[in-house]
Amino acid sequence: MKQIKVDLPFIEPPEWALLERQLIDLMNEAVDPLIERYIHPDGRIKWPPTDDHVGIDALDDAYESFFNWPLFYVIGGHEKFRELSLKEYEAVTKQFAGYDSGTGHRMVEKEYEQGYDWFHQGEGYTFFYHMALMDPSHEVNKARAIRYAGFFLNEDPEAINFDEEHYIIPYPHSGSKGATDRNFIQHFVKWSYLDWMRYYGLQFQDVPGVNTIEDLKEDDNALSMGAAIIERMSKGDVPLNLLATTMVANAYLHTGEVKYKVWLKSYVDAWIKRTQMNNGIVPDNIGLNGIVGEHNGGKWYGGWYGWTWPHGWVSIGQGVSVAAENALLLDGNPDYLEFLRSQIVALDDRAVESAGTRFVPHKHGDKGWYGYHVEGGDELCEDYSLEAATKGQNKNVLWKDGWFEFRPIEAFYPTHLWYMSMEDSDKTILNRLRNYSDPDWEHIRFRKTKDQGGHDYAWVSYLEGNYVNYPVEMLKFNISQVYQRLDFMKMDTQDPADYKDDYLQIRNPITVEGLLQLTLGAPSPLYNGGLLMARLRYYDADSKRPGLPSDVAALVEELESESTIVRLVNLHPTKSRRVILQAGAFGEHQFTSVQYTVRGAASQSSSFNLGGSTTTEKLPSGIQQPVVGTQIQQIDDNWLLVELEPGCHTKLNLATKRFANDPSYKTPWSEEDRT
Repeated sequence: MKQIKVDLPFIEPPEWALLERQLIDLMNEAVDPLIERYIHPDGRIKWPPTDDHVGIDALDDAYESFFNWPLFYVIGGHEKFRELSLKEYEAVTKQFAGYDSGTGHRMVEKEYEQGYDWFHQGEGYTFFYHMALMDPSHEVNKARAIRYAGFFLNEDPEAINFDEEHYIIPYPHSGSKGATDRNFIQHFVKWSYLDWMRYYGLQFQDVPGVNTIEDLKEDDNALSMGAAIIERMSKGDVPLNLLATTMVANAYLHTGEVKYKVWLKSYVDAWIKRTQMNNGIVPDNIGLNGIVGEHNGGKWYGGWYGWTWPHGWVSIGQGVSVAAENALLLDGNPDYLEFLRSQIVALDDRAVESAGTRFVPHKHGDKGWYGYHVEGGDELCEDYSLEAATKGQNKNVLWKDGWFEFRPIEAFYPTHLWYMSMEDSDKTILNRLRNYSDPDWEHIRFRKTKDQGGHDYAWVSYLEGNYVNYPVEMLKFNISQVYQRLDFMKMDTQDPADYKDDYLQIRNPITVEGLLQLTLGAPSPLYNGGLLMARLRYYDADSKRPGLPSDVAALVEELESESTIVRLVNLHPTKSRRVILQAGAFGEHQFTSVQYTVRGAASQSSSFNLGGSTTTEKLPSGIQQPVVGTQIQQIDDNWLLVELEPGCHTKLNLATKRFANDPSYKTPWSEEDRT
């Protein structure tokens, strides 16, 4: 492993570095009140309130409560987060194996979801994927990863989840007891009104007696809608099932066995072909015989978690994006990104522009009733105003040529596209789709998201050199998020008997978006089941564990297609720190050379070069600024060992060949010749 030594002292520690370490130290302590008050000593969570719970939902919410703990450990969080993550996965899995799904199976069978849609499975099993980054040597979880993926390769005769003739996962619900329609038949016979339904509209506009959401309050109408859902939505493949590619990719990263790559590529290729044959729009329901719209009157839209209901592009985009990223990761072929790019462009082509902002359609459905209440408040109404129905205006959302819910696209889709491709044309798409009527890339704002994120555009603006204070402002914001969660817990008077399945999620004090962006040069993983896509990873060379060593801070300043610029700081006054940099979250990239700053002769007035620009600093008498020079070393490896002397820093310009290596969970200590 190539090694370099850094001896360039800083005159004063960078503010961002101090804040970064403050945030890490804060979260190391902030988790303790959550554990002590809201989790049983054996790791079981305090929902559901009774042991006789029956249902198919909420395993995902239980796992989600801890989804970012392994990521925090991977960045440099305390060692306890490794133990806590392993403990909670075991405890939750065992806990939910004790609940009846109402379908003849327990909620968890063979340590896995008995069967559910991948919108929820994707959310929940993200926790499991991140644990492999945290500890790939854990034999039990590695065995689980292989067994879980085997469910989708039909390696378990009791869990047939893939039709090898038509290249489909033949039902929207799949799992350890196979893909079937049993959940629909058991639980969705009557689609009775619940308050949450008023935010998403109707699945179909042609069900007799059901003209508005309110009509579902009548039993006969609820039965009619339930019958239509079972008839049209319960069978066949849907884009959300593409999220299963992460479970298969996870097994590949553990083993390198080619069968996983073959399955993943074949399944994604089949969806790409269907999309091309459907005039470039991904269809949302594929029948049991592989025919688009087979169980839905020939319509390419109207599937479960599809274009019409409930989230439209928000959920379809997760499947498409994750599949494109996984295929690129395993195959190294950037052409797979066209799957995602084509859908974003197709929506943009149908956009309505208002106040300089592209309002893209998120849903497609038949003409009918569209007077439901939208949550966001940034959807165009039928008169092209932004006066949402929730404000008492009683206006329908805009429906145009079958497309509806026109609003600015979520930032993470174009951000992930550009991040994965590094193409200027994709940066143009990203900039084009920003919300120019309400800019969110010039300052930090609070967003209501499950991962406490949503600052993708601001991060990209920083990387472009337009938001130079982003690191400091983002880290201060993250620190405030933690303190607010701590205060919420301190003032919390809610009776545990009234907890909902997300009670832990809204109290979890761990927030990692800023640390991912600034230290790893990575966007937050796509929430419904995306892997961590990162330019860098770190290992503590002395402790032989993932993450930044104590006292070390990192800031990725620039990302280009063939280069990565990162600044490293050792804040300890007397002890050196050794950190290993890895090219990519899974070693999928390759370092080819490194140019780094080193110490020269001391002078009170010095001229030095950092990244090509010459700066002259006048310092107070008695304070000496060392002359800064540069050194270049060839690497040709996906690891680099950097020794940082006490109170020193450096700027690394790492020439990087992206997607050059076979990805895996190997660590610097996976091979005997690595030291």
